[in-house]
Amino acid sequence: MLANLLLEVARSVDHEVAAQLPSALDTDPRVEALRHILLEPEQAALASLKEKFDDPDQFAAAVSAVLPAAIARAISHDDRLGHELTPVVETATQSSIRRDPRTLINILAPLMGPAIRKSVAETMDSSLQSLNQALKHSLSWQGLKWRMEAYRTGTSFAEVVLRHTLVFRVEHVFLIHRKTGLMLEHVAADQVSAKDPQLVSGMLSAIQDFVRDSFDESALGGIDTLRLGEFLLWCEEGPLAFLAAVIRGNPPENLHGVLREALDSIHDEDRTALENFDGDVAAFANVRARLERCLAQQEAPIDQGTTPFLWLIPLALLCGGAYWLVQRHLDGSAFEDYVRRLQAEPGIVVTGFERRDGMWHLTGLRDPLAADPTELLGAWHVEPERISGNWEPYQALHPAIALKRIQATLKPPSTVNFALDGDTIRATGTAPRRWIEKARTLASVLPPGSAHLDLSALGDVQQGELERLRDAIQARPVFFGYGDALPVPGQETIIEAQAAELRELAAASKKLGVTVRATLIGHADSTGKDAPNLGLSLARAEAVRSLLRKQGVDPELLAVRGAGPLEPLAPGASEQDRSLNRRVSFTVSILD
Repeated sequence: MLANLLLEVARSVDHEVAAQLPSALDTDPRVEALRHILLEPEQAALASLKEKFDDPDQFAAAVSAVLPAAIARAISHDDRLGHELTPVVETATQSSIRRDPRTLINILAPLMGPAIRKSVAETMDSSLQSLNQALKHSLSWQGLKWRMEAYRTGTSFAEVVLRHTLVFRVEHVFLIHRKTGLMLEHVAADQVSAKDPQLVSGMLSAIQDFVRDSFDESALGGIDTLRLGEFLLWCEEGPLAFLAAVIRGNPPENLHGVLREALDSIHDEDRTALENFDGDVAAFANVRARLERCLAQQEAPIDQGTTPFLWLIPLALLCGGAYWLVQRHLDGSAFEDYVRRLQAEPGIVVTGFERRDGMWHLTGLRDPLAADPTELLGAWHVEPERISGNWEPYQALHPAIALKRIQATLKPPSTVNFALDGDTIRATGTAPRRWIEKARTLASVLPPGSAHLDLSALGDVQQGELERLRDAIQARPVFFGYGDALPVPGQETIIEAQAAELRELAAASKKLGVTVRATLIGHADSTGKDAPNLGLSLARAEAVRSLLRKQGVDPELLAVRGAGPLEPLAPGASEQDRSLNRRVSFTVSILD
């Protein structure tokens, strides 16, 4: 039918129309009908497919229908999908944890909670068991002998107790791949350390291979039992791996069944990993729990008869209590003696003391000039750290404290001595008149009830010697030449004489307890300008001070000043008058 229709259309078109066939076909209704007949199914399918792509819900439904199968096929084909999805899954997990950590906690709680509780319980049981063994045997005669054995052999007491009370204990369990001889997993009992598990597993594999090569392998599968001193080695063979257990003591035969059950379980659950083992032991991390169940042990019962050493406990407590009471009594007696010593110390008044929280607390009054209470502790063997003092300051009227206060206030010269005679402080010796007047002023203002200051035996020192030295020094100037900063020749003897008298002046003032000061005043004549003359006069004074220092004069005694032409010795303008003005004069001040 379709062929006839096409033939009819072809016959109806003449040669002229055939030249313009494309435009004619577009307008011919018969061509349009033919196109509709031929392409209607494809157009419907394309429209439906376009509708699914344009509608998000329909597109999502279509993808979800094939997504599981696509993921399963991609995973079975290669690992690219897993590598591509890893960052996405990690980011989503981190975002979920940051948003609500409780979600992950609720997921892991059923798995981690029992494991954590089991681990804590096993650790506590092991610690309590070790503590129980140590306490059980530490106060018995047998325990004393075991302590001597531990000291003699250089081992720990717990290890000796375990050696004597243990029937058996599985200390190490090795899971070794049979074909390669490599160690897949290793577990050890508590407080047991292996120097090199890999080396031990290699040795066991070498021994097994040696036995198989030396004997008929079909008749002999390998080593079953091997005695190594006090240790016993049990091996359980499997088709792909074998277990090696290092046992201390004499284990029961049913331990073979425990080892065999653990090995069979590993072969059943991890057979694929054993068959495809290429050296990576990470696939066997889950077998550790099954190996730890093989770490069994059994202890022998100990006769717990009454031991005389148990009486040592109450006896030790009684002795400790008696020692504590004696020490407390001695401590209290020593502290009371210390308090009585403080109460007898001038300037200290103890108002109360008590023992609290293992320390002695003192309260009272203390004059700032009284002795330090902590310095008095040595004779009574009381630790300073156990003393807490709260001292309020006050001014004591005791004669000894009054004497210290007078000495601190007056600062007497070395020629004055004080002596305490009952309630009277007597001053003897000699002192300058000004110091005596100051002491009398202080004696008149002493508070009532305080010690009396007696100055009747104190002699007045005449300061004629100081005045003589002062007049001699001031009457002897040092002269200079015109424009010179150094003395003219022949002034050396004057400088030496001045230095000798200045040293004598310093010694006398120190003996009398007074202060003296010598001022060197530089002068210049009226020739020239005042400013250069002032600098020249100061330089002359400095030069003389330097020469005096070389003669042994204390520099603290000397001061310099430049007067320039302002303080002339001779007011005339003659050369003789000007030469008199080119000098350095001395002024001596005697201070209290």
